[in-house]
Formats: sequence, structure tokens, C-alpha cells
Amino acid sequence: MKVAYFVMRYPWRSQTFIAREMRAVCGHGIEVQVYPIWEWRWRPPTPPPEDRAAGLKLVRLSPWRVLRDSFPAILREQRRDRALLGRAWEILRNHPPHTAEGWLHTIWGTLFALTFLEEFRRSEVMHFHGAWATAPATVAAVLAALTGRTFSFGAHAYDLHRAGGDPLLDLKLRYARFVHTSTLTNERFLQERFPNRKAEIVLARRGLEESSIFPLPPRPGLKREQGVRLLSVGRLVEKKGHIHQIQACQELLRRGVPFHLKIIGDGPLYLMLQKEVTARKLKHCVELAGAQPWEDVSAAYRSADIFWHTGAVDAQGDRDGLPNVIPEAFAHGLPVISSRLGGANEAVIDGETGLLVDTTDAQALATAVERLVQDDGLRRQLGLAGRAWTETYFRAEKNSACLVEAFRRAVSANSTER
Repeated sequence: MKVAYFVMRYPWRSQTFIAREMRAVCGHGIEVQVYPIWEWRWRPPTPPPEDRAAGLKLVRLSPWRVLRDSFPAILREQRRDRALLGRAWEILRNHPPHTAEGWLHTIWGTLFALTFLEEFRRSEVMHFHGAWATAPATVAAVLAALTGRTFSFGAHAYDLHRAGGDPLLDLKLRYARFVHTSTLTNERFLQERFPNRKAEIVLARRGLEESSIFPLPPRPGLKREQGVRLLSVGRLVEKKGHIHQIQACQELLRRGVPFHLKIIGDGPLYLMLQKEVTARKLKHCVELAGAQPWEDVSAAYRSADIFWHTGAVDAQGDRDGLPNVIPEAFAHGLPVISSRLGGANEAVIDGETGLLVDTTDAQALATAVERLVQDDGLRRQLGLAGRAWTETYFRAEKNSACLVEAFRRAVSANSTER
């Protein structure tokens, strides 16, 4: 069985969780063909060896062809179906994007699908899957509609919440065989906001591979005289709440708690955060380390004492689901301090697998750090409990099984209906 996975770019360092998901799906006997739809580099990077070893098949369709061939493709399909443009206009009229980004995702996904439609008509792909509800899902939906095959898509974070979510979300949920989400929070959101959807909701958490979970790396002891080693991993965007970490660091400094914070990630807020670090005289104890490969991120997890996740709701309503960095920290035996927002509290249970605080409150964040610094037993207890949660609920091979079953049901039902 062959499934086409549409992603924006590949490989994308900040979305390694999708690569893990695709590798796990391959492990269940599905042939996954990966199609990046926004890869403009003339010399794109080589797929990671672990992806090749898992059997992922990367297919690069040049986006430059969309600029050249989409208009002839529209004319070709209009000749095939005279009502095509009329239906497209009706969809846009009833589901207009509210942002420039929404327009871009909707139009680009449609043009990409039309440009490469003939290749997919000739292909042996049985099912189309968009990794996100935005442009990747639009590609999958258009291809399914014009080839008579099935499609599904994932909906997890920004594609549900930013500026009201993807503008075509309601329409996609009417025609998709299923929608994949990775948190109970998002499952409830979809059930409540779209009660008349036809798409089945498939709850399948992301996951870590066995090689990432076992064996448990030995935890270094906390050396108070050298300072507690704090770690945060995430893109430098508003919803990650890094500004609150910097504010809490100033409070820790005021309280005389020695520490060093490493923030791994890159993004549009880098310069603003760097200015904050400088203005608050924290350059000696706060490091903006930039984006790093997984090997370096894993090494940072192993050497840290406490992990911070300060998720927030940004100005456009965007927020995290269950950030994959929390189970990653769990897998390394790290105690986690997190916000209560999104799906984080599905993994971080206050006082059991971590500490939940109002992460917009610098005093509360600093107090949580002090509590873990002073209580060796609690720190070890939370680290072990978080590790146990990951072993039980965050195995990629196990969690992908229900996603694979959904792919098989979709294709089987389509064959029966024909």
C-alpha cells in the first residue's frame, strides 16, 4: 500500500516529529512517499540516513514548475470539467482566507496539486495525506477529488488555532476519510467546533523511536556551586513564551540562585530576545544557541538539570498542542516545568510527572526552579515519572499503529464503494 505524505519542506529541523511518524508508519508495511511542496533550494539536502534506512521514499517535485505549468494545467482540467472553475470560485467565496498566509496556503496547495495532477493519476499512490491542515491538506484534498482516491490530514496546532485555523478546515472535514490529531485537547476542539464533520477523528500521539528512549541515559548530579543548568528547546516564536523565561532568569539572579539557561532554537524573535538578554544584563548566564541538529539537542538534554516549556497563546490565537520537546525531555529523565496551556498538561501532571505553573509569572517560574534545586528527591522523582510516561504513551511504533489502521480502512472503504 502506497501513501503520499505532503509536507511543506523536508527535512525540516524543527519538525523531526513528522519524520519519526513517517518512519514508524513505514515500519508497519506502508510505503510512504514524501512530497515537500515548498522546497525552493536548487540543491536540497540529502535525506537523513535513518529515513532512507526506514524505507521512506523522497519525491521532489520542483515548485518552480508550479510557476511555469499551473496555468496550462488549469486550462487542461477546465476542458475536462467545464464546471471546475465555477466550483473553485464558490469554495473561495464561501471560505475566504482571513490572512495573507491563509491565501498563500490555499492558492499554493491548489496550484501544486493541479500542476502535478497527471503524475499522480499515473502513480500507484492509493491515499493522499497532508501532514498539516494547511497547504499540505489542500494538495491532498484536490488530488483526491480529481483522481477518485482518498485523503486525510493532520491538524495539531497553528493549523487549528492561528487566526481561526485553516480557512478550508470545515470543507476538508466534510470530505476527508479522517483527520489525525495528537492530543485529547485537539480531539475535543474538533468535536465541539465541527459537530457535523464526516471525517473520523483519529487520536494518535507522536512518538519517540526505541533508539531514542532506551537505555535511560545517566543523569548528571546537580552541582549547586556551579549553578543549575536550565534548558529550553523550541522555535523562537511568540507562542513558545521565551520572553517569560528571560524575565524569570532576572528574578533568579535577584534571588541569588546560580544558573545557566540554554535556549535551543531559531526564529523571528531572535534579535528581540537577544536585546532582552543584553538589557537585563543576563549575557553571562543566558545562551541563545540557535537551531541545532538532533545529536546536539540530545546532548543538551543529557547535560541539563531542569527543562522549561513556557507555552503561551500568541496574538493570533496560536498555541502548542503537546510539544514534542516535553516527552523528549522526559525520555532523558529530566524534570519538566511547563505551562498549563494546550496539551502540555496531558503529559505534565502537576507534582507527578512535572510542575505546572503560570509561565507568564516570572515569580512563579523562579519559585518552581528553586523548589527543584532544593529538593533532590522531588527532582529525581519527577524525572523518573516523566520517563515512565514516555515509555508508556510515547512510543512511535505503538502510536503509529492506529494511524496505519486508519489508512488501511480509508483505502479499503474506497475500494468497496467503487
